[in-house]
Amino acid sequence: MTEQLAITLAAATVGFASAIFFCIGNASNTAEKIMIQATPFWDFSQPVASSLAAQRAQYVVGALLLLAAFALQVAAALAPSTTPAGLPPYLHTWPVVVLAVLVPTLLFASLAAWLLYERTMRKVLRLEAARREEDERLEKNRWKS
Repeated sequence: MTEQLAITLAAATVGFASAIFFCIGNASNTAEKIMIQATPFWDFSQPVASSLAAQRAQYVVGALLLLAAFALQVAAALAPSTTPAGLPPYLHTWPVVVLAVLVPTLLFASLAAWLLYERTMRKVLRLEAARREEDERLEKNRWKS
C-alpha cells in the first residue's frame, strides 16, 4: 500500500466519522424531543437546553472532524504515489486501515462530544441559576418600593 493510498483512506474514514456526528444531531431528534422543543415554556426548560447542548457538541465535533478530513486529503494529494507507506504488515489492507482509523476516531470524537456537552450544560445551568437569582432579587426590590 502506498503512502498516498493510506492517507487517502484515513481522510475518507475521518470524513465518514464527521458525517456521522453531523447526522446524530438531527437523527436523534425524536418526535418526542421535537414536541418538547415545540411546546412553549414560560420559564427555563432543561430538556430543551439539554437537546440544544447535545446538538452543539455533535456539530462542533463533526466540524472538527471534517477539517481533519480535509487536511488529510491535502496531505494525500501531496504525498508521492509511489512511496510505500511505513505501516506494520497487518495494516496493508484497506479494511484494516479503515478500522484502525475509524475506531479510535469515533472513540475520541464521542469523548470530545460528551465532554463538550457536559461543559455546555454546566454553563447553561449556572447561567439559569444566576438569572433566577437576579429575578428573585428584582422581585424582592419591587415589593419593597
